[in-house]
Amino acid sequence: MMSTKFVTLKLGIKKNIFDGLLIHVPAGSKTAMITTKNKFAASPVVVSRENIKSGIIKYIFINSGNANACTGIEGHKNTKQILSVLSKNLDCSPDQILIMSTGIIGRQLPIKKIIESINNSNLNVYSNIKKAASAIMTTDKFPKYLTKTYKIGSKNITFRGICKGAGMIEPNMATMLSFVETNLELSKTLLKKYLNYCANLSFNSISVDGDMSTNDTVVFSSTGNIKLNMKNKSTETKFLSCASNFFIRLSSLIVQDGEGATKFIKLNVINAKSLILAQEVSKKLSSSILVKTAMFGEDPNWGRIVASIGSIESSNIKPLNVRLMINNILCFKDGISLDNGSKKLEKSMRKNTIEITVDLNHGKHKQTMYFCDLSHDYVRINSEYTT
Repeated sequence: MMSTKFVTLKLGIKKNIFDGLLIHVPAGSKTAMITTKNKFAASPVVVSRENIKSGIIKYIFINSGNANACTGIEGHKNTKQILSVLSKNLDCSPDQILIMSTGIIGRQLPIKKIIESINNSNLNVYSNIKKAASAIMTTDKFPKYLTKTYKIGSKNITFRGICKGAGMIEPNMATMLSFVETNLELSKTLLKKYLNYCANLSFNSISVDGDMSTNDTVVFSSTGNIKLNMKNKSTETKFLSCASNFFIRLSSLIVQDGEGATKFIKLNVINAKSLILAQEVSKKLSSSILVKTAMFGEDPNWGRIVASIGSIESSNIKPLNVRLMINNILCFKDGISLDNGSKKLEKSMRKNTIEITVDLNHGKHKQTMYFCDLSHDYVRINSEYTT
């Protein structure tokens, strides 16, 4: 596998720690990207959307500590200047570099420090994947990285990825950045198709606080020369199962590190009349403050879940059809409580991982979401963020 190489940098945004990352993408690689839907998309997002069209991405540059969002003309000039300096040092075109930023919104980058750091750094001294993941952290408590190999037929298909994120996490991307590579050779068309599929099951199915960021970006690169026959439906299905498994594992690290989080919650909405309804129910529950605080308090108050579902305006939610299970304990059915599992349920709420299943029993569509609880620490972290 022609693996990407990581260069960690001290850009001077943060004091005396690595706060920058340069990713060397192997020659011949194909790269696809998904970005935030936020209307106030940061300058690096806007520029990267243009650069991905160049067709050949050779490098990815990431800074942490400053989002370069809502920074106007000056912020946009700074983005362009960084790319210009990088391209001269790396002997490539500026549009062959993707750029990402994460951190506080509304402040200008310390551009002189960044340019000086790039010019004075050896951009060919490589770091390991753990150090690379550490360099892009903001409020993260731990670096997020993963490598996994799957057997598909006789071929070993490997995935390797890093990501960051702990707050401002909401479906349709979040304040997170991620880079994933595979040694499978894929066309750019298939790569984008598979990225969309995997992101919908992973990075677009996680929630910490229901707030969408201005900087979200997920990049997926095909860097190797292992070949599979993707025209064979069973082969493609197997690949997508493995790829989505990897993406879900990687994105779940963000939920596990949710700001102030103490619980990792898997929510299954099943047997919905439509996919849109399944997604609406899952989004409603995963962003409900009352549900999230109940999870933190280890309170088996399933009434909050039922009430939240009932607030959705849809004729396809039939109260007498709905079944609710928490940690595989059936606690609501036929419109009434099942008291016989209350003590068992109360005990199960002490687990660090909680699984909620909402069976709408009125269709065949489903959606899985991953979210976390809401604790005292979340309020503290975010009330003190800029101070």
